[in-house]
Amino acid sequence: MRGMAIAAAVAGVILTIAVLPAEYGIDPTGAGKALGLTAMHAEAGAPAEGAAPAPAPAEMAAAAPAAPIVGAAKMSTVSAPGEERAATIASKQAVAYRSDVQEITLPAGKGLEVKTLLAKGATLIYSWKTANGEALNHDFHGEPVNAKGDEFESFIEENGVSQSSGSLIAPFTGVHGWYWANKTNAPVKLTLRASGFYTDIYKK
Repeated sequence: MRGMAIAAAVAGVILTIAVLPAEYGIDPTGAGKALGLTAMHAEAGAPAEGAAPAPAPAEMAAAAPAAPIVGAAKMSTVSAPGEERAATIASKQAVAYRSDVQEITLPAGKGLEVKTLLAKGATLIYSWKTANGEALNHDFHGEPVNAKGDEFESFIEENGVSQSSGSLIAPFTGVHGWYWANKTNAPVKLTLRASGFYTDIYKK
């Protein structure tokens, strides 16, 4: 019985001096403040003894400026190690996917164009190669619908190449395609392979 009484008394002293000031900010003896225990309670987010009560949620809402309303989706920051992230461009396609292979002959000293019809955001992937390694000048470009003579954009320009490949997500609705210039004195044959979400492909 004497041991139990001593244990209870010690527990009461610890509760009064240490636990109450540190956990609840209650310091009836002042020992908690002297030992720095009430400060622990304040750092945990509750007001220390004698501190002003925390503002009510309604008061905080009235005092704080309104936060801007943004979309629920957050911009991703995912990137590969050692690589700077590029802009994400993705869209559903309303046009059916297609794939075409064209055999084209460029007359000696002449140029020729092949165009596709692409809506803004549609994707075009291509590769071409001359039959015998002949070198051509190549311009992969696009122009908007009803464009004037100077309203076009070159995406890839190459001189003296026998093959090329690339891809495009159309920045505007219009015709997008290839121009080849044959600077030799003999006809040159090439094979064009195109695929994507275009509605037509034709020579011009």
